[in-house]
Amino acid sequence: MHRGFTVTVTVTGSVRHSVSPTAGQEEAVREVADREADQSRRGQISPQPLAPPGLYTDPEDAASVNGTGRAARPTTERSAGGRRMFRQSRTVANGHHDRGGALSRPDIAARIGMSDGELITDLAGAQALAPEWDALAVLASNPVAGPAWVLSWWHHVASAEIQPRLVAVRDRGRLVGVAPFYVASVKRGVVEYRLMASDFGVCMEPLALPGREWDVAAEVARVLASCRPRPDVLAFGPMTLASHWTTALSSGWPGPMRGMVRGYGVDGAPVIVLRDSSFDAWFASLRSSTRRSLRRNERRFEEAGGTTRWSTTETLRADAEAFSRLHGERWEGRGCSRLANLGSRLPDWLEEVGRELIDEGRFRMCMLEVGGSPICADFHLIAGEVLADINTGWDERYAKMAPAKLTVPRVVQEAYRLGCRRVHLGQGNHAYKLSFANANDPVAWTLVMPPSLRFPYTYGCVLPGLLRKRTRDAAERALPAEWFEAARIMRRRLRA
Repeated sequence: MHRGFTVTVTVTGSVRHSVSPTAGQEEAVREVADREADQSRRGQISPQPLAPPGLYTDPEDAASVNGTGRAARPTTERSAGGRRMFRQSRTVANGHHDRGGALSRPDIAARIGMSDGELITDLAGAQALAPEWDALAVLASNPVAGPAWVLSWWHHVASAEIQPRLVAVRDRGRLVGVAPFYVASVKRGVVEYRLMASDFGVCMEPLALPGREWDVAAEVARVLASCRPRPDVLAFGPMTLASHWTTALSSGWPGPMRGMVRGYGVDGAPVIVLRDSSFDAWFASLRSSTRRSLRRNERRFEEAGGTTRWSTTETLRADAEAFSRLHGERWEGRGCSRLANLGSRLPDWLEEVGRELIDEGRFRMCMLEVGGSPICADFHLIAGEVLADINTGWDERYAKMAPAKLTVPRVVQEAYRLGCRRVHLGQGNHAYKLSFANANDPVAWTLVMPPSLRFPYTYGCVLPGLLRKRTRDAAERALPAEWFEAARIMRRRLRA
């Protein structure tokens, strides 16, 4: 046993000990862990919810695993043997093998109580997972990562030849993570995986029990690495810029090397954080110009005979069709909308999502009507403390009333009623969103390229597309909006 190297033990209901890099040191770790666990039971040491020493080098990573919000630092004594062990543990943490038999990050994750990953490739298997999956989405306050949104997309939007690669991660039988990937494309031999239902402007990411994201990512990476065809690229976006998922998947990939992470776009995503005690207090906190504008538009709406209602199970189909029509007309001649391009599949998709969630109050569609005809449809999904705005469709003939803007106070009032603490207004720094928002949670588009012998070829195929997207993103930020829109229209005409 090496003297001078102290092993920190975490006791949180079950013993988790740090993993030493060599086989001979593993026995010493187990002895120390058993001894300290026994001391803890006798009250001689106090439990400390720290991350295993040397496993994470980034304080933010350690804090995310601890669930304490504070970074945990490795505990080591700097004797000669301790310094040697500390260097080995840093090598392991950085994802490299040591000549003495050091373990990779995924191996470490497995040793500290990591879970079993299951690959699901059929709809029946995903549906069987739905109840636990939905409960996990509520715990994580992630409305679009739940089964209602994803599985209804699988039913109505995905092609019949879809190749699902859904990874379910369990810890002692409990579901702690879901990553619903699928084989999105195979171009020039490069296999790209994406998250299901992610390319419709919603902020989609893998799902994990809060505090277990890095553990889940390591197991997801292990399962995906064994899939066939093996992914050359994992494409994400829009996904929260602050998310650790891309870094966690890259560093957790099996083997001595990390994957490469490349971002190619960032956009704003305004958020309303409900800090005030009531809806009236929130409304009073808005700028005076915003309140005046709302009151003026409300008067116009009332003078035109406008009414407001919320979708029910009886009106759901008609409301889904109204949203599809309004959204399609709004985008006609304005460019590309993936939702509008779905055509008749869009109301079918929305109806199934609503049937799954509306009775629980987790699917809400606000309908503004004039003379009994819908002029605006705005629908949302709710999970935990988050209400997420998915999209809006409105009739341009009533533009003076600003119907999309009129729905926001109604939605916020509903969020207060449901006990939500955050209202996500969706991707895009539109002026009407910014007039209500008091926070911003930017989203990004990112590629993860796992390490493999094919990596140079993969990077060569991906690089031109990355450069085009980055150039387009820079031009969109630099040029006036009307110039960029004119250039987009001209490009469509030339292609036609």
